[in-house]
Amino acid sequence: MESESGDVYLRRVAAFVRANEKGLAEAGFVRRRRPHRRHSVTNAGYSFNPIGWFTGDTQPHSPSPKPVTFTIDTYRLFYLLMRLEAIGIDVGSLDVRVDNPSKPMHYTHISVSPNADKSDALSLTSLRSSLSAVSGLSLGVGWWGRTEPQSIDAELKYIYSSFTKLPALSVKAPGTKVIEELTSDPPNQNAIPLDAFKNLQTLECTDIDPRTLLGWDRLAESLRSLTIKRSGVEDVTDIFIGAVLDDQARRDGTSKDDRERHIPRRQRSFPGTPLPASVPEEGSPVAEYSILPSLGSALSPYKWSLLRHLSLADNALTFFPTDPLPYLVSVTHLDLSSNLFVSVPHGLSVLHNLVSLNLADNMIDSVLGIYTQLGQVLYLNLSGNRLESICGLERLMGLERVDLRANRIEESAEIGRLATLPNVEEVWIESNPLTEIEDNYRVACFDLFHKEGKSITLDGTLPSLVERMSLTPLPAAQMTSTRTAPAPAPSSTVTLASAPKSNISLAIPPVAERAHSPMDSRTASPVPSAGVMGKQRRRKTKRIVDLDVSESGFSPVPQLQPLPAESRAATSPRIPSPLSPKSSHRRSYSVFEPPDTSPEIESQNQLREAEVYRARIEALRSDMGEGWLKVFSQSHVSSPSAG
Repeated sequence: MESESGDVYLRRVAAFVRANEKGLAEAGFVRRRRPHRRHSVTNAGYSFNPIGWFTGDTQPHSPSPKPVTFTIDTYRLFYLLMRLEAIGIDVGSLDVRVDNPSKPMHYTHISVSPNADKSDALSLTSLRSSLSAVSGLSLGVGWWGRTEPQSIDAELKYIYSSFTKLPALSVKAPGTKVIEELTSDPPNQNAIPLDAFKNLQTLECTDIDPRTLLGWDRLAESLRSLTIKRSGVEDVTDIFIGAVLDDQARRDGTSKDDRERHIPRRQRSFPGTPLPASVPEEGSPVAEYSILPSLGSALSPYKWSLLRHLSLADNALTFFPTDPLPYLVSVTHLDLSSNLFVSVPHGLSVLHNLVSLNLADNMIDSVLGIYTQLGQVLYLNLSGNRLESICGLERLMGLERVDLRANRIEESAEIGRLATLPNVEEVWIESNPLTEIEDNYRVACFDLFHKEGKSITLDGTLPSLVERMSLTPLPAAQMTSTRTAPAPAPSSTVTLASAPKSNISLAIPPVAERAHSPMDSRTASPVPSAGVMGKQRRRKTKRIVDLDVSESGFSPVPQLQPLPAESRAATSPRIPSPLSPKSSHRRSYSVFEPPDTSPEIESQNQLREAEVYRARIEALRSDMGEGWLKVFSQSHVSSPSAG
């Protein structure tokens, strides 16, 4: 197994930090940018600065360095903290033992050399006691005038100063390379305090149990981004609530056990075979979890209030608890990919600031009702699941990008459900069965969105020229008339002639009234109106004939009253119709004759009226020619009653 001297490692860390100071400072979640000055002020400052000509400082703004995250494993981080503690720097308690971590805290190596010399190796206890005596050694001035390297104490102080300013930290599992001074040490089982990192904004834990870290009470108030990957944690409540309360109690001195952190040993069980909580496993009592919050305890509202990005990918989670959700309302990006979810976790609607949700590589088979569990997310990743239908996504009106790759969708019509979304821009559907079943699946998908007036990118590309030519053309917009209707004019009435005891008048209604007034279904004309003709034609006057025989002025509708029985004999004889060929004046006369009660007389009257009505029609056709039907519809000549 490869080993390295502790002092060499410390100098290497210090050299790395010096070489990447600017990049390490830019690795925070919230990057502070230098405010841009105005162009005129910048040019003036550099044009009239002679000192800048000699120093070479002629560029107004230097390019921003690439962000660099400080990455270290738990084995070397614990060694660094031991060396800092040895020179009198308070880095937190290094004596808290972790009971039953979900991930190993050390790299296990079995030596196959039986004759290995271990006389020079120091144990962890003796090393911590002797570090203060050997940390001040110096090599002195070397030959050829080389500069004297800094002492180990100075390098340690520089490293600690850098730790207090680091905005980002990545902690991973121990590797194969070990420190020579710790070669013969037993595996480390102590928790690692992060009190030295006072400005931490981004924390990433990979292949380690986050509960083996101390200082979550302070991290909960400063972190903007938290990534926990392959941690072995089954319930994240242990981190967001339990670890915070436990570290707060240890810092306040109210913890029951300051020297040990108990981690629960939960038994994975399937729904059909759950184990009772009271049954001990293998004869040993189940350890009580001291950091679980009590019923009356609650976190401060300032805990996790700055957290924006949370990633719990690849942790084999089967559920997402609802207890920490009220403290995570500020989260905008949530990554739950590569877990064991069978449905969209409940309670995510509490995260009203959520913008991006990643549920890729789970076992979700339905998104029905997802709009009741999510807010207005903009980016949704559901790739690598078991979806056959995406019914429910069309209700998420805020969606802009949807990833549905590697599912079980067989029809492009399912993708068309997203066409009604008002802001959709990107859709990913690769590796679905529909890409092999349908030959022109891209054209079909583009066409569904094209009919809704949407232009999207499918699998990262816009439609090609051939695909655009295959789209269904949209119907042409209907042309609307730009003519303005004339102002309505008052109707004028012209009296043509009057017979004794009858009023005959001609009424000219306004244009707007003639265009919009409904006509009687019995007298509706099948001839198209003049308004739809290409050339404006001369309008003919419309005649409204008053058939009332009363002396009481004009009445638009004839009011016919039956005569009494005594006056039937005095009824005046019928006057010939004005529509007959012998009449030269267009006059209308109407005389009411009450029907006879005798059946024979009634049938004769009906025949006589039918003959008279037929004669009127023939006379009208001979007088008016082809326009007789239009005149007939305007003259309000009603057909005789049948009974």
